[in-house]
Amino acid sequence: MDSEITLIFTARSPMGIPKQSIHVVLSKDYNRSILPEHEKHLEEIWQQRLSKNPHLYNGSKFRFHDILEDPAEGGVSFHLGLTDYREFQVTNWAPNAEELLQLGSKDMGRTQAYMSDPLGVGSFVLTADGFVIFIRRSSRVGEAVGLWDIPGGHPEPKEVKGGSANLNDMTISDLDPAAVVDEIFQSTLNEIRDEINIPLEHLSEPVLMGVALNHTSSGRPSSEYFVKCDLPSKEVKRLYQLGGAEADESSGLKLVSIKDIPSLPSSPMWSEMCPSGKGCILLYNSLMLDR
Repeated sequence: MDSEITLIFTARSPMGIPKQSIHVVLSKDYNRSILPEHEKHLEEIWQQRLSKNPHLYNGSKFRFHDILEDPAEGGVSFHLGLTDYREFQVTNWAPNAEELLQLGSKDMGRTQAYMSDPLGVGSFVLTADGFVIFIRRSSRVGEAVGLWDIPGGHPEPKEVKGGSANLNDMTISDLDPAAVVDEIFQSTLNEIRDEINIPLEHLSEPVLMGVALNHTSSGRPSSEYFVKCDLPSKEVKRLYQLGGAEADESSGLKLVSIKDIPSLPSSPMWSEMCPSGKGCILLYNSLMLDR
């Protein structure tokens, strides 16, 4: 196992978990806990982050608290609160992030209590001729610049009725849990469309493989999905070169044969991959190695 990543949930079925078996529980109790002595430094830290990367911008996100199996419903439940990208930058990426983790464990019994932990989504995208899609992260992104990654991003509360891009302009009780599930799965596909330029009609409905924690960003969670693309790799390359809505977030495309994925963790490419991409590959290998 790689020290940068921990798999905290893996689907029991090698087929993954379909959308209809995913549920969401929303509560303000799942928001990050407030540490008063740290709050007074948040704006200073945010400005420092902006000075290093002026392309950063704030927006509301769903805060991951936990994912639990739900035997009664035959699926799993995401337990989510609300956060935003600014909170992520000033907690998970704070200069004293390690101290915040220790205080979370000491004060609240949870290392992540004081962390923003926005829920990420990432996709293992398999082309019609058996290649997996990777992109190299550009200098405009907030983390893991220059590393290979899988297509991904965040589900957005603003896309759900009752949600907003501004964390202070919404109440979690106004959000419909079923609509949040829709947004999680739709955002997974939208990120592939926007980053790779593959039209949605060429992508299958995602299935959840599991959840991984990124330890380079203080345990930030990412849910990882398996998606089939009915286009061959040559056409994927052509579409990528044309550029999508988020073409500036990557600087290159790599297509790796599905036959080489089991051995990817021991290949030279592994050291050039960001943790979210590593988590996705580890989940695929643990579930679908024999497919």
